[in-house]
Amino acid sequence: MVEDPPISKAVEVVLRAIPCSVALPAGAGKTELIAASVAKAAQQGGTCLVLTHTHAGVDALRRRMKKFGVASDQVVVRTIDSWSYDLIAHFPSLAGLVVSVVPDWSKSAEYHRAAAQAATSRAVGRMLKVSYTHLFVDEYQDCLVDQHELVLALAATVPTAVFGDPLQSLFNFRENRPVDWESDVLPKFPAVEIDHRPRRWEPNHPALGAWLVNIRQSLLKGLPVNLEGAPVRWVHRDNPRTYVQVCYQDLRLEGTTAVLGQFRPDCVKAASALKGTYLVMEAIDEKVTSTLAKQIDSDEGATVAKAVVEFAIECSSGLATHIRPDKRRRLGEGRSFTARSPTLQPAYEAVLRVRNDPTPEAVGAALHLLSKLPNVTVHCREAWNEVTRSVAVAATDGCSVSEALSRTRNHARVVGRRPTAHVISRPLLVKGLEYDHVIILNPEKYSAQELYVALTRGSKSVTIISDTVVLPPAAIASRHSKIAPRHSKILSPHPSLF
Repeated sequence: MVEDPPISKAVEVVLRAIPCSVALPAGAGKTELIAASVAKAAQQGGTCLVLTHTHAGVDALRRRMKKFGVASDQVVVRTIDSWSYDLIAHFPSLAGLVVSVVPDWSKSAEYHRAAAQAATSRAVGRMLKVSYTHLFVDEYQDCLVDQHELVLALAATVPTAVFGDPLQSLFNFRENRPVDWESDVLPKFPAVEIDHRPRRWEPNHPALGAWLVNIRQSLLKGLPVNLEGAPVRWVHRDNPRTYVQVCYQDLRLEGTTAVLGQFRPDCVKAASALKGTYLVMEAIDEKVTSTLAKQIDSDEGATVAKAVVEFAIECSSGLATHIRPDKRRRLGEGRSFTARSPTLQPAYEAVLRVRNDPTPEAVGAALHLLSKLPNVTVHCREAWNEVTRSVAVAATDGCSVSEALSRTRNHARVVGRRPTAHVISRPLLVKGLEYDHVIILNPEKYSAQELYVALTRGSKSVTIISDTVVLPPAAIASRHSKIAPRHSKILSPHPSLF
């Protein structure tokens, strides 16, 4: 039942205005509004399709649907990518595309275009009209143009409302073409104004919530952000390792903590300095693991052995002291690679077996023994587990490691991440997620959108480490801006996130 009076009023506005768009700040109850709208439609005998971008978003929406008592047969909640794939699989001739049994998410743009083509057909249009009374799309600021075209095709048949926040648009890099809210979204989905409040910070931290609402205009206008007197903790960066003590201190705080860098190397370096007390969150299509998988599949033994050792060292603390750079170099050159210490010998011998015969079984055994060496702590646990699971699948099923990695990632997309109390990540990967506490390492390097997303992740406290108490103006990144290439070193054109 829709019982919250403000939400009930907002629901009425949305359902009456469809087709429409709703732009709400972070933490203002957007997920709540979508779930309440679905609940109202269900009370009226409707069935809704709800689309979003990540499986974490799907999980959050489904949990909220349960809160409002929406039955499973009254709503379908999916990612845009997975729903597109299923539509094409059922109507390949209408879509003009035949898909493999296992989705290839590097072709997601093709999936969107093919699904849009199918959605414009008379047969699929009839199916949509019979199946759904409403379509709601979440995080619409993250839609790329091909996804937007798909939604427009669906909206021609199903009454549609889209929800988002232009200040949380983070996909403005490389070849990506995200929607422009003013020129792409509003002409098709006129804006409706909804009364809102910063719910995420109620009832115990209203000052933080109010401050985060107030700084939106400064960020949108490219103005500096003054932290003096703000309800956040500012820490002066005395040296490049100032964050280490801050992060160790916050381990004592109750609840979850996210430490936010900008790029993956920032996060890996910080995690190494923190000795594995915080774990690195990875993108679901992280290139480090896919590159290693391809090397195991195709390169000669010496190259694979060195790559495995370098991967293990990057993912852990303490291992580099056991395998020095000169030994790694000799390993890659096919020269002598031995250890005198009885403690190290089993791991060294396992690495040599990889060099002699680079099978998935040998790689898995070597990684296992390397992780068990004294004082070694794995901080890139997600990447490590992705590789070890993939080589195990390849060894069991006789497939390539790259194919096994694809299976592992598809499974991860469905089941999501294991909850981790202390993580190191970046704004792009934590958008849509909530933590009790957030520590921001390099706010001066962020775009305005990255800074806003980072600041709004913490529901209880926000710690900012910077050179000055006044953060310099942060530029708004757009598909037309020159900020975009900063990201291109790290992320693929269509990054896949949980």
